Amino acid sequence: MKSEDDMKTRYRLSLEQDAIDEQLQQAEFDGAAADRSAVERRTFLKMAGFTLGAGLSWGCTRGGDRKLVPYLIAPEEVVPGRPYWYASVCGACPAGCGVLAKNLDGRPVKLEGNPDHPVSQGGLCAIGQASVLALYDAQRLSAPLNRGQESDWRIVDQEISAEIERLVASGAKVRFLTDSCLGPTDSQVIQQFLDRFEDARLVIYDPISSSAIADAHALSHGVRAVPRYHFDKADFIVSFDADFLGTWISPVEHTRGYRAGRRLDGELRAFSYHAQFESHLSLTGSNADLRVVVPPGGMKAAVAHLADTVARRLGLKPLWSDLPESGVDQAVMDDLGRRLTTQRPGRALIVCGENDRQTQLIINHLNHMLGAYDAGVVDLEQASLQRRGDDRALLELRDEMARGEVDALFIRGVNPVYELPFGQEMAAAMENIPLVVCFSDQNNETAQHAAFVCPEPHFLEGWSDSQPVQGVYAVRQPVLRPIGKTRTMMESLTRWTGVPATARDIIREHWRQQVFPRAANRGNFRDFWDTTLHDGWTEVAWERAESSYDAGAPAGLDVRPEAEPTSLVAITHASMAVFDGRHAHNAWLHEMPDPITKMTWDNFAAIASATALELGLQTSDEVRLETEDGVTLTLPVLVQPGLHRNAVAVSLGYGRKGTDRFTSIGPRWLEGTPTIEEGGVIGANAAPLIRIVDGNLQFSGRAVRLEATGVKRPVGCTQQHHSLYIPERLAIEENERRDIVRETTVVALKSENGHGEHAHEEHPSLWEEHVMPDHHWGLSVDLNACTGCSACVVSCQAENNIPVVGRDEVVRSREMHWMRIDRYYAGENEDVDVVFMPMMCQHCDNAPCETVCPVQATAQSAEGLNQQIYNRCVGTR
Repeated sequence: MKSEDDMKTRYRLSLEQDAIDEQLQQAEFDGAAADRSAVERRTFLKMAGFTLGAGLSWGCTRGGDRKLVPYLIAPEEVVPGRPYWYASVCGACPAGCGVLAKNLDGRPVKLEGNPDHPVSQGGLCAIGQASVLALYDAQRLSAPLNRGQESDWRIVDQEISAEIERLVASGAKVRFLTDSCLGPTDSQVIQQFLDRFEDARLVIYDPISSSAIADAHALSHGVRAVPRYHFDKADFIVSFDADFLGTWISPVEHTRGYRAGRRLDGELRAFSYHAQFESHLSLTGSNADLRVVVPPGGMKAAVAHLADTVARRLGLKPLWSDLPESGVDQAVMDDLGRRLTTQRPGRALIVCGENDRQTQLIINHLNHMLGAYDAGVVDLEQASLQRRGDDRALLELRDEMARGEVDALFIRGVNPVYELPFGQEMAAAMENIPLVVCFSDQNNETAQHAAFVCPEPHFLEGWSDSQPVQGVYAVRQPVLRPIGKTRTMMESLTRWTGVPATARDIIREHWRQQVFPRAANRGNFRDFWDTTLHDGWTEVAWERAESSYDAGAPAGLDVRPEAEPTSLVAITHASMAVFDGRHAHNAWLHEMPDPITKMTWDNFAAIASATALELGLQTSDEVRLETEDGVTLTLPVLVQPGLHRNAVAVSLGYGRKGTDRFTSIGPRWLEGTPTIEEGGVIGANAAPLIRIVDGNLQFSGRAVRLEATGVKRPVGCTQQHHSLYIPERLAIEENERRDIVRETTVVALKSENGHGEHAHEEHPSLWEEHVMPDHHWGLSVDLNACTGCSACVVSCQAENNIPVVGRDEVVRSREMHWMRIDRYYAGENEDVDVVFMPMMCQHCDNAPCETVCPVQATAQSAEGLNQQIYNRCVGTR
C-alpha cells in the first residue's frame, strides 16, 4: 500500500510520455492516410471480386457432398456444442499445476486452473493458458524421423531395438538426459530401462537452473533438495533476485501464497512486507514494498551484509570480520535487520534466485537464524520436486561426450544445443555418438543431431503423471486422441526392451504398487483410481527426509563482488512469454505484451536511462552486444527504468529455429514500414551469455560492451498504445488531467468512507439504459491483488479465439487483444514505483459494436451480456 506522500505522485506510461504519445497519434493518422492512398477503389473492387469468385469456385469443386449423420445412440455425457471438462496436469513447465481442460466436440479449446489442486489452487499462468495452442501447431512432428527422414514406428523400433541389444552385450556407457518435468512413473520406467546396461545414468538439468539451492542444502542440511517455500506463512519476505511471481520455480503457487498475506477482504489486517533486491526490474520487484537496486555481481555481498546485520542484532557471531562494499546503503540493511529480528520467530522468509552455491549457503544461514526451517516456512520435509536438476552432473556429461566416452544418448524434454552456453560443443560431440535418440515433438536444434527422433504427444494427448511436491500425486490424462502418429516415451522404452504396454496400463500398475498402498482410507484400487482421475490429484503419505543444520557450512565464503564497478554486465533471465524457449512457437505468447516492458515479438537489450544517455542510445536503436570471449548478439535497445546503470538485461528463449514462419504474419500495406527480416528468426539466443562458475550455470556476471550499428529497428512495444493520458501542453487547467491511476492508503481504508477521497461522478450516456430486472453481469478486480502477470490477457484471447496480427501490425498499434494490463511508472532512473491497471474489454453492456451493426447481430441479453449471433453476422459468412 502507498503512504500519503506517495499519493501525490504523478504516474506515466513511459520515460518519453508526451513526445511518444504525439508521435504515435500522428503515425496512426499518417498510416491511415497512406493506407487509403495505397489502394484505389477500382483496385479494391477487383481484389474483392476475385476473392469472392475464388471462394465460390472452391466451394463448387470440393469433390462431392458431405453428409451429417446424427447420433442414433449418443455417447454418454457428450452433446454436440456442449462443453465437458477433464482434470489433468499442465505440462508447460516443471511446476505441475493442476488444470481443467474444456472440450468441445472432442477438441480441447480452453484450460483453467483446478481449484482443488493443492499446489496451484485454481491458478494458471499466461504460459499455461496459451499452451492449448501448441496442440494445433502445424510444425509438430506427426511421425518419427530416421536420420532426418520421416519413417514409421515399425522400422524405427526394429533399428533402435537392435542397437540396444548390441549396447547391452558390449557393456556400453549409456546416458539419459532430461529435465524436471519427469513424473514418478516416467522416472521408474527410465530407471528400469537403464538397469539393463552396465554403465548407465540419468542426468537431469533445468535450463532455468536452481541447482545451487539443492547443492547448498546438501552441504548445510545433509539433504539435496529444493525446499517448498510457504509465502502464505511469512509476514516478512526478502527476495534477492528471485522473481517468484514471474518465472521462479512455481510462480502460480508462490503468487497464491504471497497474496494470502496481502488481502483486504473481510477485516482489515496487517500486510506482509516484501523487500526485493535486484539489478533489473522484474515482475516481483514491481510489486515490492521496498525495492533495492543492486550492482550486477554484487548480490552475494548484499546477502552477506544482511546476514551480518541480522547476526549482530540476535547476539550471534558474524560469519565475517570484514565485508566488502555491496553497493547498498547500510541504513537499508540496518532497517531490514531491525524489522526481521523484531518479527515473531519463524514468520520471515528469505529467498534467492542466484544460481550460486555460496550465495545460497548464506541464504540458508539467514533462514536458520530467523527460524524459517523450524516453522515450516522453508519446508524441507515436504520438499519441492519442481527443480531437480544437477548442474554438476550435466557438466560431467559434457566432459564425457567431449572425450568420446558415451555410446548412447537419450534426450527428452530438453534442447541442450539451443539452451546451453556450450550447446555447439555438445552438438559436435553428438555426431560421434553411435546412438542418439531424441524424444521431441519438433525437429529442433538438438533433434537435428539425433539419429532417431521419436515424437511424444502433447500433454493434452497422452497419459502421464506428476509429483510436484512430496506426497502430492496427479494423473495427466489425455483429453483427445493423438492428432499425429506420436507415442509417449514410456511406451517407446517398454517396446524397445521387449515388454510393450500402453502408457495408461504402465501408470495404473505403478500407482497400484507404489502410490495406492500409501493412500489413507483407500478402499479398493479401482475406486481410488477413478476418484483420482475425477479430482485430478491425490495426497498420500511420504517419507520425510531427516535434516539438521550444520552451522559451519557457510563459514569462510568469499563474498567479494565479481564485476568491476564501471563495466556493463549482462543479466539473462527467463521470459514471461516463452520461458526458456520451449514456447517460442506459440504466437499467442509472442504477442502478449511483457508485463513490465510491454514488448512483443522480440527480445532486446534493456539498459538504464543513465547508460543510454552516456552511450547516446535510444529505444529501437540496434546494438551489437559483445563479450571478451567473442560472444556477439545483435539486439534492439529498450531504455528501461528501474535498472542499475551497469546492467544490460536480455531475456532467454528467443532465436529459436522455426520461428521464421512468424515473420510473415500480417500484411505490409505501407511502403517503407519496418518489418522483420524475411527468413530471420524471432529475436536472438542469449544462452551463450550464461556462465559456468563453480559447477553451476550462472545467468549474470558476464562483462559486455555495446556498440551501435547505426540501424533503427522499431520494436513492437505497446506501452504507449491506447493511452488515457492527456499531455500537459494540451491541458488548459490542472483538473483536466485524467486520473490514470486510482489509489488509496491503509489510513483511508480505515476511515469511515473506506475508499479515500475519490469522488464518483455520474456521466451522461449516449445509449438508452437497458432494463435488467433480475441479474446483471459484472466484473470487479481487486487491484491490490493484481500482480500484472497478464495471464488474463492470454486467457481472454484463448476464450474468444482472438487472432494474432504479427509484429509489424503491433508496431502500428493494431494489436487485437480485448483486454490489457496497463503499466504506469512513477519516479526516475533506478528509483521507480510501478502500478498495474487492468483495462477490461467493452463487449458487454453498451458495447460499441451494438451501435454500428447493420443486422443487429450484437444483441443485448436481459442480464447485460453482448450476445453475438454468428449466423447473422455479415463478417463471419
